[in-house]
Amino acid sequence: MGMLSDYRVIDFTSFVSGPTCTRLLADMGAEVIRIERPDKKKGSGPYLGGERVVDLGLMRGKKSVTLNAKDPKDHEILMKLIETADIMVENFRPGVTKRLGIDYETISKIKPDIIYTSISGFGEDSPYRDKGAFDIIAQAMSGIMSVTGEKGGKPLRCGISIADIMTGIEAAYGTVCMLLERNKTGKGNHLDIAMLDTLFAACNNPATQYLTTGKPAGPIGNEHPQDVPWGDFPTLDGTLIIACARTNTYRDLCKVLQCEDMAEDPRFVNDDVRLAHKEECQQMVADHTKNWKSADLISVLNQAGVPCALVNSVADACKDPSILHRHMIAEVTHKTAGTYRLPGSPLKFRNDPVSLTRGAPILGENNREIFSSLGMSHEEIDELLRKQAKVRTFFKEFEME
Repeated sequence: MGMLSDYRVIDFTSFVSGPTCTRLLADMGAEVIRIERPDKKKGSGPYLGGERVVDLGLMRGKKSVTLNAKDPKDHEILMKLIETADIMVENFRPGVTKRLGIDYETISKIKPDIIYTSISGFGEDSPYRDKGAFDIIAQAMSGIMSVTGEKGGKPLRCGISIADIMTGIEAAYGTVCMLLERNKTGKGNHLDIAMLDTLFAACNNPATQYLTTGKPAGPIGNEHPQDVPWGDFPTLDGTLIIACARTNTYRDLCKVLQCEDMAEDPRFVNDDVRLAHKEECQQMVADHTKNWKSADLISVLNQAGVPCALVNSVADACKDPSILHRHMIAEVTHKTAGTYRLPGSPLKFRNDPVSLTRGAPILGENNREIFSSLGMSHEEIDELLRKQAKVRTFFKEFEME
């Protein structure tokens, strides 16, 4: 059932940030009803069973209803549905919901206790509110790209859509906080969360460094701005990540590498002097690790309590013993894609564990279920679906011309 099983969420989201928020709510048991246009395009592949693979992950555990908010009749049905909801999440560009008649001010008049979450690139009152935003735009503007990559190299985006994902996570957190407040006060609330704000806040370390010292940080590859030795080091058969956050760990590393004299070297004897002689310390460790096979070095470093790891590919990570033991690969079912696997939930509660079994819905899969729950007759539902089928046929023919 899940911790949020008593709550209904109306989901007006697309791309990644909004669907990430509502996916997390669905994972926790909320009934998430996606509102999608009947003429919705699938977008780019790859596909499985006729569905986009990215959607199979992001839309898991949700329901799908097809309505066009611009159509007067559909809008009337939509408002009835929203009246039954606890939460509404949207990630339109600011101003769009007002034009559609589903903005917070409008919804709160018919549903005063609604929990309403708005996700956008820059925020509803930002001077950039009308500017288009994707993940890479937020990464570029937040400063995170300026500290990502190798020394002297060009700015790089993170390998995943971190602005989208982190904003979705923060939005889910904020949504649940508003829900807890409503349970105490009975009052609704509106969250306005921006991708740029979220990623700038995530740059806490380099931003605080600049704001307090005036010194901007730059890219340092896999090294750490304060801790040494830290990063990737060569071995006989590859590369190993080693991370020493304190002097005692550095001493344990030196013991394993059989260079105890380096632990007493005045250049490396404590955290501050190692940082001042970072390049020399990093090189000294590399000169010793290059004589070891990766597996052998990992074995002795693990015994000594020195944090270390191989750099896994995604395929390697999917086979990792801890990932498997912690049930981080879930198996769900889908109407056309069948049974497929995807990353599971990292939330491991002692009681009421998160259980993922339902895959993403196909477009309009839950139309009859949801519409009938609103009191619509079979005849009314049939008429609505016939109208939507005509719209889909028109757009298919239009795209072929």
